Amino acid sequence: MPPRRWARPANRSPSGRLKASEGKKVRLRQYARLVDQVLRERLAGQSTPLVLAAVDSLGAIYRSVNTYPHLAPVGIEGSPERRSEGELAQASRAVLDDLNSQRVAAWRERFGVRGNEGRASTDLAQVARAATFEAVQSLMVDMDRVMNGRIDETDGRIDEAQTAGADSYGVYDEIARRVLLSGGEVLGVRQADLPEGAAVAAILRYAL
Repeated sequence: MPPRRWARPANRSPSGRLKASEGKKVRLRQYARLVDQVLRERLAGQSTPLVLAAVDSLGAIYRSVNTYPHLAPVGIEGSPERRSEGELAQASRAVLDDLNSQRVAAWRERFGVRGNEGRASTDLAQVARAATFEAVQSLMVDMDRVMNGRIDETDGRIDEAQTAGADSYGVYDEIARRVLLSGGEVLGVRQADLPEGAAVAAILRYAL
């Protein structure tokens, strides 16, 4: 019986080594995995969007091995080595602005749905009470507006103060603090992003 002949893999040379093009892809994938490992350790537990700046070929490889759940779906195209730090920062800001716009739009849509279920409010007194009772799932607050006063620890009643003092604090900041302590999320936005032009808007875990 004649000896059996084995087909040589197409991506290997006659010597059995990987072809140059295939070897380069392997090395790039190894490099991408190392970058992902470092970022995974540094960004563990965070939800900060990660903006990828890379040429198309390397960018596609990195996305295929990425394990960070908050990698922005749109990155910065082209070689980052040909851009200054200022140009990269500006391009990143555009990506983040687009992500934020999408997030706000999705939040407002969810707010409308929950409002029909009695689980959304822009009433400041009601939102303060809900935050005190750990009933706020997600809070949107005007980052530029300020109100001084106190919020009762038991019933969430607001006592407004004319000026900041030893017995008062930022009411909106305190509402946000109580939401975070109860495991809710807080989005600081501009007034134009808030429903009905309110200072705060809340999606509730249950109807009050």
